[in-house]
Amino acid sequence: MSHRHFCDSAGHWWECDGTALRRGDTEPSVCLCRGCRLPLEDGDHARCKNRVELVTCPEHREEECRRTGEAKQEYDRRAAEFGFDEKWARMKALPDGPEKHALAEEIVEWLFGDGDKRKAGA
Repeated sequence: MSHRHFCDSAGHWWECDGTALRRGDTEPSVCLCRGCRLPLEDGDHARCKNRVELVTCPEHREEECRRTGEAKQEYDRRAAEFGFDEKWARMKALPDGPEKHALAEEIVEWLFGDGDKRKAGA
């Protein structure tokens, strides 16, 4: 008996035989129902909630790993350029107050408010 996952990399359904390789894992693991936590291959899960698991299909796994690696390299480059590790350590060491607040704002702006520059490749 097989079940389906949705490929989060290419946006299509795919048939699974009971185990799948999930992001960050090195070995496939048994597919569990997100609702009842039992293996999907055991029984009928039609009444369970959260039945769809997003898992990159075998056909697109290599491409997804490549893209993830490239994104991590770009993040690491930008974080080093920004001085993220140093600023984070300094912010954590500061006592509560305006200096800590200003540094936290700068970090949050870099993390979340810089979308236009990221898209432009800056």
